[in-house]
Amino acid sequence: MTRASATGFLAGVAMAFAVAAVVVDGCDNVPSMSMDDACLKASTSQPLLRLCHSELLNAPDSDEVTVYAVISAKSAQWAYEASSQAATGLLGNASLAGDERAAYEACVARYASARTRVMAVQSQLLECSYASPKQELIHARVDVEACGGELSRFTASPLYAINADDQLKATLAYELTGLIIGK
Repeated sequence: MTRASATGFLAGVAMAFAVAAVVVDGCDNVPSMSMDDACLKASTSQPLLRLCHSELLNAPDSDEVTVYAVISAKSAQWAYEASSQAATGLLGNASLAGDERAAYEACVARYASARTRVMAVQSQLLECSYASPKQELIHARVDVEACGGELSRFTASPLYAINADDQLKATLAYELTGLIIGK
């Protein structure tokens, strides 16, 4: 097993355990629907639909959309942590050009902000508090997209492809939360 496939496997196992730990007591006025229906309503593209199904594959059978939104935000959090670590690892290359180094440093900061925001969203959703999760997720998505802008001159960087996936995760978390709060 390669390191990449082992990492993917371990991430999948960790996600399965985390999904089992998501407990929402039932928030008032939150729609209930199957995972398939939630993914269809939250997805604006085929890649987003595929991501939704893969993230929610092991979701508990609650049918409460809050559970799906929390799982998606947790998945985004983990992705942002991994991406920040990848950027930090790339910064360890002493021969890295100054502008590429600056892009990675900006991404580390942006990912830290995005991670903090999706963690706040998880707490709010679990507390059935809907005052600011959408705005937090918009800001998180802006942070992730800003990193992508920083990387736009470095398309050969492994972080460039990772960031594209992270942008999808940011969008999915926003769309699933939008099923609760409205868009």
